[in-house]
Amino acid sequence: MANNKIQCFTCNKEKITYPCKGCSKEFCLIHLTEHRQILTDELNHITNEYNEFKQRIYEQKQNPENFSLLEQINRWERNSIEIIQQKAEDCREILIEYLPTVVNDIEMKFNDLNEQIKQIYAENDFNEINLNYLKNQLIEITQELNNPTNISIKEDSQPFINDISIFLSKKSNFNEWKQNAIIVVGGNGQGQELNQLDHPFGIFIDKKKNIFIADLWNHRIVEWKHNAKEGQIIAGGNGNG
Repeated sequence: MANNKIQCFTCNKEKITYPCKGCSKEFCLIHLTEHRQILTDELNHITNEYNEFKQRIYEQKQNPENFSLLEQINRWERNSIEIIQQKAEDCREILIEYLPTVVNDIEMKFNDLNEQIKQIYAENDFNEINLNYLKNQLIEITQELNNPTNISIKEDSQPFINDISIFLSKKSNFNEWKQNAIIVVGGNGQGQELNQLDHPFGIFIDKKKNIFIADLWNHRIVEWKHNAKEGQIIAGGNGNG
């Protein structure tokens, strides 16, 4: 009786086996069923991932603000605002702590001015010069109260938050190739006529799409205008040398 049994890849026992074309391995009927189930489970897993990704694409189209790069921008904005707010709060605390000293100094000047006014009233001895002096003193005290001369705000030109920018990589215009080429120069056999070439060795194309060819065995440089049927000699063409 012919022995048609082959070793099963899974159980390593010689049994009647069945090939799996995908992995080129032999399995007995029991383990072939298990193998097929494993493949089915993998297919279901891939299908689930596909459906999840399809849902993500739909959600992204419906809610573009949830795009991950937008979230990075939002996070940068929040962090920057927090830094600015903290800096402003620090400056406020310093100013609030120092303001009473400024007000006390101004109050002392005001009290001194008030005593001078009382003295003028008491002596009843004043003129225009005295009045102008009192008026100017009052103006100076008022200005100092509104804008203290010994306190100022300095804005530093150095940024204290990290700057961000968006860089968009442009898609190249030359990344798609036609399946079939077209002849743009020559194509009329080997020769020395203006519509022929003989062992061309080098080529250059300028911005106007004119083509310059080093026509080696014709000892010349030929220019082919864009869409021209023949070239024109711009150097050489008088033999070797």
